[in-house]
Amino acid sequence: MIFNFWIKPTFSLFGLEIAWYAIFILIGVIIAVWAGIREGKKLGIASDDVYWGVIIVLPCAIIGARLWYILFNLDQNWTFGKIIGLDGGLAGLAIQGGVIAALITIFIYCRIKKISLYRILDIVAPGFLIGQICGRWGNFCNHELYGPIVKNPGFLKSIPILGENMYIEGAYRHPTFLYESLLNLVGLGIILVLRRKFKKLKSGDLMGVYLVWYGIVRIFTESLRMLGDPSDPLMLGSIPVSILMSIIFIICGVAFLIVKRFIGPKEYYQDVISEIKNNKFDTILFDLDGTLLDTKPLIDRSFIHTFEHFRPDYTLSDEELDAFFGPTLYQSFSRYSEDEQEIEEMIAYYREFNIANHDSMVKLMPGAKELITSLHKKGYKLGVVSSKKTDLVCHGLELFNLLDKMDIVVGADEVQNHKPAPDGILLAKEKLNGNHVAYVGDTINDIKAGKAAGVKTIGCLYIKHPEIMLEVSPDYVINRLSDILKICVE
Repeated sequence: MIFNFWIKPTFSLFGLEIAWYAIFILIGVIIAVWAGIREGKKLGIASDDVYWGVIIVLPCAIIGARLWYILFNLDQNWTFGKIIGLDGGLAGLAIQGGVIAALITIFIYCRIKKISLYRILDIVAPGFLIGQICGRWGNFCNHELYGPIVKNPGFLKSIPILGENMYIEGAYRHPTFLYESLLNLVGLGIILVLRRKFKKLKSGDLMGVYLVWYGIVRIFTESLRMLGDPSDPLMLGSIPVSILMSIIFIICGVAFLIVKRFIGPKEYYQDVISEIKNNKFDTILFDLDGTLLDTKPLIDRSFIHTFEHFRPDYTLSDEELDAFFGPTLYQSFSRYSEDEQEIEEMIAYYREFNIANHDSMVKLMPGAKELITSLHKKGYKLGVVSSKKTDLVCHGLELFNLLDKMDIVVGADEVQNHKPAPDGILLAKEKLNGNHVAYVGDTINDIKAGKAAGVKTIGCLYIKHPEIMLEVSPDYVINRLSDILKICVE
């Protein structure tokens, strides 16, 4: 029986012509995403962040690869239809342009999502190699990017499927696709060993290793390919773009590794994994008033000011003032009036005074700035769930430069039911995709809300009557905010 091992670039499925190149790219993406999610969990990166990253970055990478090819082939009389693949398909993708576009998109994505760029790069580096290992087999199916004639083709003849498809134009050709795929597989092995065994590896270093390795591999394979495949390489003057960019990749990779030692993150890859592994939480949510910000003098004075106007003969006791902490304004004023219109007027009067005096009377709770900064650097997802309106919460956080460190802010205007109902915490948990969540608060309503939401609760005992907090049995209690760092790690 004679077998035909010649592979066509496409195959038919349910009447549709499907390119093998696309299949191999898809396989590479699937494996890379799977591996990225697994490693991302070890580095404190949520699965959703990886999924959405791929959804956003992959199209940008394809666009970048296409535009890079077009940029160096301007003499082909491009039309819009040809550019987007409607006329002749997307033949012509320059992978180095795709890598550049992907890295730019990743940088922007991390800035918007407030994710550690260096940790994402450590996930992406092996993902790039996986995609390139698989993608080169698409070139094999297309019978392209081959090298010069093989003088002793014994190894090709011994593997029929390889030899038959590398027999091009009357001769056996060097399978440069195979060389690049295998060399990238070696590079992947190096990266996997480095991130598990090399204790001096810092966050982000793997991207530098990738750039250097891939640059070296492409110089070798492209130099060989140019001796065989008659298709015109992308040129910049008399210099092949692929060679030039490979040199630039190597230079950038080395520079990245060196410069990062001085201005990059101080964390080591293994230390990050160990810390994340031992963390009790991946997400920490905070109440605002009385927890992160010392707003009690302002709140007390705002209520006194309001009652002086609406109830001039009534003097609020210290116990009453304490009771205003936690509930919404409507809940607080409805204790003293059944007239809906008057309640709304009291709320408006309160807010006018409160907003006008906010910046001068509000202070940070001791240790709040240091705590949030530390948790943010360690990769925790952070948020605030408050009974105040969202814009007021954001203003208070921004006043002390804490807003940019918060992944989410949920105010009273974003949920129907307020604390002690769990709605706000559940909303934040859902949006952040938190698996192990803690809620920090200074009132019993905070703790009740956290328990109702099914998250761990941390009660602040630095309040005026700590015994009240203990009555609702929070999972953890702290005497100062810095104590949170102690209970986050087992």
